[in-house]
Amino acid sequence: MKQNEPHDPNGSEDPPAVDKERIYGDDGVDLTLILWMLSLTPTERLQMLQQSVGSLSRLNREASITFPA
Repeated sequence: MKQNEPHDPNGSEDPPAVDKERIYGDDGVDLTLILWMLSLTPTERLQMLQQSVGSLSRLNREASITFPA
């Protein structure tokens, strides 16, 4: 998958590597995920955010069941 092709928000594949290597900014920050996120449409970005929130909510629920506060 190329950088500007849409990513499947259902998680069927990993974020694409840009030119098969990581890209770093002048300050040493890995820009690969930033570039990947910018390649998504606003709707795809929102879907990714919603999936992340759902995953964190499930982890939080499971952690509170396993390790009561």
